[in-house]
Amino acid sequence: MNNLEQIRQQRGVVLLVALIMLLLMTLMVVSGFNLTQTNLKVVQNMESRNLAKYAANAAIEEAISSAQFLSSPSNVFQTSCEQSNRKCYDFNGDGSVDIAVVIDSPSCVIVLPIKNSALNVTDPSDASCFIQDSENSMCVNSVWEIRATARDVLTGAEVVVRQGVAVRATSNNIATACPA
Repeated sequence: MNNLEQIRQQRGVVLLVALIMLLLMTLMVVSGFNLTQTNLKVVQNMESRNLAKYAANAAIEEAISSAQFLSSPSNVFQTSCEQSNRKCYDFNGDGSVDIAVVIDSPSCVIVLPIKNSALNVTDPSDASCFIQDSENSMCVNSVWEIRATARDVLTGAEVVVRQGVAVRATSNNIATACPA
């Protein structure tokens, strides 16, 4: 009889241990799910940031490739979006703007005249710079700093890219775009 009494007393303990184990398993599953969600958010943030950086670099490349870069630094794009020096990109093809890039007016850092003695007169691009009876040629090497700020419209990711670029130009073009 003594044995039968002990079994009756343990019936509730088995149920209690089973409930505790079930609770621990549930907590482990929820923790694993939360870790997975956190990792996905980190990856999405990195992807948004990289896409914004790509858009900023693309806008800078388009700006320095434009003929308007030296003639009109405050409006470097032939077609801007909503305001001058702003480029919009739609990466997923849904027709709405995904990333907007604003380029500050490029700033001229330095202008160095090219000496006539440094020119190759047989090269057509150098020959047009040559000025007779002068130490300096008609061409100059200029260094510009361009700053682009890209912002993902959906996620709010923002990237600022600064790039320096050297441009060879004539003294006349530089005089208006980059005053000494």
